[in-house]
Amino acid sequence: MTTIASRSEHPMYHPGMLILKLRPAAEASSFASFTSRSETIAIPSASPGSSALSMFERAGLIKRVVPLTQQTVQERTVAASRGMLGALSVPTTPPPATDYRTGVNIIEIEQDSELHNLQIALANDPGVESVSRVPVRYLHMSGTGVAAAPPPASTMWNLRQIQWDQARVLPNFQEATQIRVAVLDSGIQPDHPDLQGQVNGYTFQHPDLSGVSSNLDLIGHGTHVAGTIAASINNNLGINGVCDCQILAWKIFDDQPDSFRNGNEFKFTYFVDPVMYRRALADCVDQRVDVVNLSIGGGGAPDFEEQMLFNSLLANGTTVVASMGNERQLGSPTSYPAAIPGVIAVGATDRLDRVASFSNAGNHISLSAPGVAIWSTLPTYPGQTGFEAEFRNGRLIPGEPERRENDYAAWQGTSMASPHVAAAAALLLANKGRMSGAQVRTRLEETADKVPAMGRADWHIDYGVGRLNLLRLLG
Repeated sequence: MTTIASRSEHPMYHPGMLILKLRPAAEASSFASFTSRSETIAIPSASPGSSALSMFERAGLIKRVVPLTQQTVQERTVAASRGMLGALSVPTTPPPATDYRTGVNIIEIEQDSELHNLQIALANDPGVESVSRVPVRYLHMSGTGVAAAPPPASTMWNLRQIQWDQARVLPNFQEATQIRVAVLDSGIQPDHPDLQGQVNGYTFQHPDLSGVSSNLDLIGHGTHVAGTIAASINNNLGINGVCDCQILAWKIFDDQPDSFRNGNEFKFTYFVDPVMYRRALADCVDQRVDVVNLSIGGGGAPDFEEQMLFNSLLANGTTVVASMGNERQLGSPTSYPAAIPGVIAVGATDRLDRVASFSNAGNHISLSAPGVAIWSTLPTYPGQTGFEAEFRNGRLIPGEPERRENDYAAWQGTSMASPHVAAAAALLLANKGRMSGAQVRTRLEETADKVPAMGRADWHIDYGVGRLNLLRLLG
């Protein structure tokens, strides 16, 4: 999936892309002809939405139609025989209340200038329950730091700062071996020497919007996040993670970089694949994972499907942790999902407990955690965090790669702060028993350290209630 934005910062929404939820065919026969799961093709009525979609298809303006339900090979074949709109998923009967994907489709068109007209037509159709633009989500990594051998695990500043050693010698301390922490990110290397045995599930899927993917973590971000959470402890290798838990990883990025304007230049980076992301969130709801870490974000408000999935996770009692974002120099724009009510939003601090120079401030910030020069695991194979852009034959293409380090490196960002809190939440659940996400958040906030820059305030726009303290959390 390749998109181009005209703003100097990351775009808020994917150009030419809508997400819509269709009502059951029994209630809205106008879309029954577009379902990929019915053997009978009904004649569509001239409703605003179906007429507009048919017109766009005849004009060759529809690039892709992707249902959030994962189709079988037979269903794909049937859908293809019916044209582009044959892929639309329409529930024949009202789906169960726990079915978050049936009837939900992402439509991508060729010309973003036509998107508003299509959205209006769909919104006015009785067969459409909801229709929204699709917000962009991207990594909250601010820099890739140094490339060298990591320091001795016993000297990791971030663990010292949160009093990790002292917490682990508390009476009756329990490891988080039964707690499942979901990492929705760029992928992971499960057989990394410092992660072996720590990854209990890894889901990567065909990215229907681009068709380009693999099981590799090319960016390295997900492997870095996973290492902070759960790298093997005291194994005389590399680093120590915050806890020993069950990592369940979902790759939510495809392998094709996305282009956007960065000041006066174009660059290629990676954006979250909207379909892979929403399917992963739905999987987390279905599996009732204990903790979810999301070191991603973006300025576009959640669409109806993303919001519903977060509502469901929180209603299940799942603890959801997300990074605040790294656009402090752009005025700290609000970033989602950190700003979704109920999500634990995490900012970044440095060695001196000062807010990191990149870390977003905001009224929704919960607490902070170390996020500068954080040593963690990286894939042992080569990869890149993005590409310089080149114009060739009138086309913008990826040029020189921005290569990342292998094995280990010190990176920074609120992406690096968030997994400290996710791992701390796992340890809290292991040591204090089952809690709801709201209860976990309350405990994290009650036990955070007030840093000097907060003065005597109980809360600060840069730090939330303060910086994570694992000893006080578990004490």
